[in-house]
Amino acid sequence: MALANVTKINNLYPIIGQHDGRKILRWDPATRCSDDCCIRDDCPYVKAKKCTLELTYMNGIFNNLIDPTNVGGIADQMNDIELQRVGIHLIPLYHQLIRMKKEAYAVKEMTHVNRQGSIKVNPVFAEIREIIRCIAKEMSDLKINEKWEAKYGKASMMVDAGASIEELLQHGDPSFTDSLSGK
Repeated sequence: MALANVTKINNLYPIIGQHDGRKILRWDPATRCSDDCCIRDDCPYVKAKKCTLELTYMNGIFNNLIDPTNVGGIADQMNDIELQRVGIHLIPLYHQLIRMKKEAYAVKEMTHVNRQGSIKVNPVFAEIREIIRCIAKEMSDLKINEKWEAKYGKASMMVDAGASIEELLQHGDPSFTDSLSGK
């Protein structure tokens, strides 16, 4: 059984609850929603005390992996150290990723010309790629795909054969609406 204290999620509390008597750790304090946010004018989310975009993104990722309600996720496939690494290593990487994606959204020009006259890609995009590589490595080290497949079967059996768990966590099942309409 999982117990999560919702007042601690996305705050400065690294221990947010328990899953089968094991501590659930998660470090992803959401930033404050403010007038100087780089996406504020275009943000479709409620303007609240904390960034609702970050809250939605982080809670979606966390619940797909750990799911404190015990309905889904793969927490039962992990030992204590792996569970801790998800909350303290992997989740903060996803938090960095969404924050960098917000910055990338606000970038006006994808490229710039340096002093030597060479065209360079804005460094925010290189940082996003680096964070994605770090996420992929951490997921590989934790054997997230293998654990997911052990519990739910191969992703290729569930969705489009090209989808990976990483794609599912970030973008959802692209063929879901087609499956509803019978296409």
